[in-house]
Amino acid sequence: MSFLDDEFLAAWACAGHEPLGNVSGTVVMKTAGGPDGKAAVSLIFESGVLTSASAGTARGADLTLEAPWQLAADVVCGDADPARCYMAGDLKVSGDMALWLELLPAWRATGSLGSPS
Repeated sequence: MSFLDDEFLAAWACAGHEPLGNVSGTVVMKTAGGPDGKAAVSLIFESGVLTSASAGTARGADLTLEAPWQLAADVVCGDADPARCYMAGDLKVSGDMALWLELLPAWRATGSLGSPS
């Protein structure tokens, strides 16, 4: 299993996740520089729970995160602080900034974005 491959996404979508506050919305994470070049994943949160993780870019996403592949893996798995990466300009955020400001503290408190690894 490798970050964002089909096996990772299947495990991510069905793993029991600690709720991330009361976040609801669709988050797209775009990466570049991974084993398959560019990749995108769409995450759907309902009342703080990650209910879906699938390859590709969801239409009408509320929030988009962009980072190099390794940095994306590190922030999703809790090995890097998303707030620090954002402030350093390494993690780009666009879209619903209110959703970002709701997601970020919950994400930091749990230590990961609910990844299966």
